[in-house]
Amino acid sequence: MKAMPHKLFFCILLTTAGLILVVAGCSGPGRTMTDEERADLEHYLENINLYEDFDETDYIDPPPATGSVVDHDVPPELMAGSASSDAMSYQTMQGFRVQVHSSLDKEGAVSAEEKVIEWWKTLPEAETSSGLGGSTMPVYLKFVQPYYRVRVGNFATREEAEVALQVISSRFPRAFIVVDRVTVLR
Repeated sequence: MKAMPHKLFFCILLTTAGLILVVAGCSGPGRTMTDEERADLEHYLENINLYEDFDETDYIDPPPATGSVVDHDVPPELMAGSASSDAMSYQTMQGFRVQVHSSLDKEGAVSAEEKVIEWWKTLPEAETSSGLGGSTMPVYLKFVQPYYRVRVGNFATREEAEVALQVISSRFPRAFIVVDRVTVLR
């Protein structure tokens, strides 16, 4: 019985050695080129123009037509590459808004948003024209889990937001100023 493990080991060893020889024999270097094949390849590469008849000049794109007039709505200052120092542009920045409502209920927030919009439309122009955006004060309904929030305005400074808060708090006494990303004309 003790001789059996040696026979099994010997058998596994011979089988493994045979497999290694077969794999090594199949993975040797590929067939090498003969001198005649190498000479043919060199001749072809040196004289490729004799065999290739593709002319790429037929496929070169013509340059665009010059002198054509393009009609666009870009201001001339921007087309010239520089805007004047007093030009106004929209800028997204850290600013302020006035929050008038916050709830877990979406329907309540939508209702509050509609109330703010309708209330703003009823204000006299004298109250809304003093830096508050006139008759089109933006109202935002925003969901930040778990609350729906109704916020008003885009104010670059806290002072602007405080002026708006004085007007808004007359109708919505629990309104307060919050920091938010706003887009303002500067």
